[in-house]
Amino acid sequence: MFIAGCGSCAYQCSNSDEKAIAALKEFLEKNGKTVSSSLNIDSVCDMRLVKKDLLRNEAFKSADAVLILSCGAVVQAVETASQKNVIPGLDSSYIGTTEKIGVYKKFCSVCGTCVLALTGGICPKTRCAKSLVNGPCGGFVNGKCETDQTKDCAWVLIYEKLKKTGKLKHFLTAYQKPKRYSEQ
Repeated sequence: MFIAGCGSCAYQCSNSDEKAIAALKEFLEKNGKTVSSSLNIDSVCDMRLVKKDLLRNEAFKSADAVLILSCGAVVQAVETASQKNVIPGLDSSYIGTTEKIGVYKKFCSVCGTCVLALTGGICPKTRCAKSLVNGPCGGFVNGKCETDQTKDCAWVLIYEKLKKTGKLKHFLTAYQKPKRYSEQ
């Protein structure tokens, strides 16, 4: 087995740093698996780096399986580039931003029907606790979400942003096609 780690997001979360890889290697070997080597690539979602750094690595080439310590996009990128048996080692749930090291904010659910151009750059699918894409639920109180009073209601944020930028009237009168879930 070969362990491939991401030197970007997963590394910053300590999920693919040297310590995490060493602990995982030790665990696998205690459980009868042979780990030939490991490699952290700066940004494994960049196919150019996968081809340059991973596909040329002799230990990678000879491995029967690759354990990927990164998001699902990387698992699929490595599988596509190598046709190897890939095993996801992490369970990613969203795309976010780094607020500070170890603190990440969910901003995108990669839903396939982006409305950011209409909603002032605020994603209702991701930032609304109920993932409502057609407007607020009506349960917010003082601009805060009814399910979590520490979070701003995404739809209040959208309303205020569109009002501030002079785009509210257009938003309120424009027809938004229904989401086509078959295209995700």
